[in-house]
Amino acid sequence: MLRLTCTTALVAVLALSAGQAPAQSQRTTGPVATYWVTARTTSGLPTGGAGFDPMAMMSGGGVQKSLSLQLQADRTAPSPDAEHEPPAGLNTGILPLVTPAGQSTLPDSEPMPPSRGDGRRMRMLIYHGCGEPTGPGQPLVIEISTDNPAQGASQMTALMEAVRVSPETPPSPGAGRTYGEWPNNRSSRQVPANGSLVGDHLVRGNYTPDIRFSLGADQDFMEPVLLTGVADGGSLGWNAVGGARGYFAMTMGANEAEEMVVWTSSDIPVSFGQVPDILSPSDLERLIRQGVVLPASTTRCPIPNAVQMAAPQSMLRVIAFGGEANFSNPPRPANARETWNIEHVVKVRYTSSASTILGMDMSDFGGDDERDQGREAPDSRRPAATPADALRGVLGGLVRRR
Repeated sequence: MLRLTCTTALVAVLALSAGQAPAQSQRTTGPVATYWVTARTTSGLPTGGAGFDPMAMMSGGGVQKSLSLQLQADRTAPSPDAEHEPPAGLNTGILPLVTPAGQSTLPDSEPMPPSRGDGRRMRMLIYHGCGEPTGPGQPLVIEISTDNPAQGASQMTALMEAVRVSPETPPSPGAGRTYGEWPNNRSSRQVPANGSLVGDHLVRGNYTPDIRFSLGADQDFMEPVLLTGVADGGSLGWNAVGGARGYFAMTMGANEAEEMVVWTSSDIPVSFGQVPDILSPSDLERLIRQGVVLPASTTRCPIPNAVQMAAPQSMLRVIAFGGEANFSNPPRPANARETWNIEHVVKVRYTSSASTILGMDMSDFGGDDERDQGREAPDSRRPAATPADALRGVLGGLVRRR
């Protein structure tokens, strides 16, 4: 019953994305296989895939492209084997989709550690909005104590309820009879900077029907987000990213009082990490109307001076939300009385983001030797400061408050 309900909902989404009204009386079966492709472009300091990962930022910068491939099918095989043959322009070769060992079901969630009750307190200062001055009631101060976990809980609940994001459900272990993914422990090669998704794609294996789809020039990786005004956050801006449907900017840092300081470009208070880097089209449209996500025409969002004074060194991230491409095979029959036997569905999602340290120039992370040649040599008696040094300072402040 659950699978039938999910299939019906998926069919409705596909029909709506194609501009058609779902035929309520049409009987459907399948899909036999579901395949999701997530294409990310990152610039500046790497953010580690789906979330903001400060520790991953220690490794350096530059423009990077990455893919996440997830396949689930209602068929099985004694030794599951599948692969994705991308167009030659991706420059990766064939990508094996590996079924994780021992993951025939969804992994159990780890229990939350009990509260230590040692009297520790955490104060969070939340700012929001672009430009000067800060709005009334800012910052929103939330204080949480390990001796009284309920303290601040109502404020956090109000924040979460004000900005609701529908969790997407990509293919995963246990959702179908067989699951395969890339990258994996057998293959995790990096997508080259010049890699392109444009062209014909083929997914094949011994537990899935052949999945063929083609991506056009407007369905390639998104352009990188290039930040300006980072050294002076009051003039923060970025390029108009092709294909972007909206933008979201955020910072996180700590002050000398060991308080966490959060700022977002949202018109209403939003906690750090509350808005993921990929949003469904319906959520994206709603959050733009709500003022949480900036419209696609926006290329500038000055950070209030009060934020920079509260936490002079903060981690800064700007997200450009892309759209998605949906495919199904075979197409919906024109005759509503004819059963639609769906063999497979494909969803391709796009996002681009840039991360850096507020107060530092993005060119520090580009690795451009020619640009470095004209710079004055650092004092040989003192090691030159690096982006990683600045990041350690920011992380140190966040760690000390715990």
